[in-house]
Amino acid sequence: MNYFELFEIPPQFEVDTKKLKPKFLELSRKFHPDFNTNEDETGLQRVMEISSAVNKGWQVFQDPMATLQYVLEMTGSISEQENATLSGDFLMEMMELNESWMDAETPEAKNQIIDQISSLKQEIYDPIKNYLEADKVADIPQEGMLQIKDYYYKKKYLDRILEDFH
Repeated sequence: MNYFELFEIPPQFEVDTKKLKPKFLELSRKFHPDFNTNEDETGLQRVMEISSAVNKGWQVFQDPMATLQYVLEMTGSISEQENATLSGDFLMEMMELNESWMDAETPEAKNQIIDQISSLKQEIYDPIKNYLEADKVADIPQEGMLQIKDYYYKKKYLDRILEDFH
């Protein structure tokens, strides 16, 4: 059972956690080991596994990048063993940004580079925004899933650069 089935929602890239919170609380109570003390050992083990899945699913849904990764893995669009494939143009642009950062001597110059990265993040988001906001992943064409995969790897790269800059 995947996290979407557990929470009884269709697979989607953007989960509204405010709407999902009542379901999380319901599942947390229903499958909390303290409320299932009458279960035999096998039943208690199952309850603990589901309780763990509820908590892990909730954590994934709290983080948009973790949700994105989870859906891409669930749909077979990416795998844990897969190495990101980014275009040479994108990597060259990242190298130039890194060089600019190293050469930046003032806070204003550094802020300008951070603004550039924010613009890049928006630039890669805009073409796939409608796909990410879709109510069901199943409605997204294969081409859209490939674009989302590319977005995921680029955004992950940009986020890592921003972390390094701070």
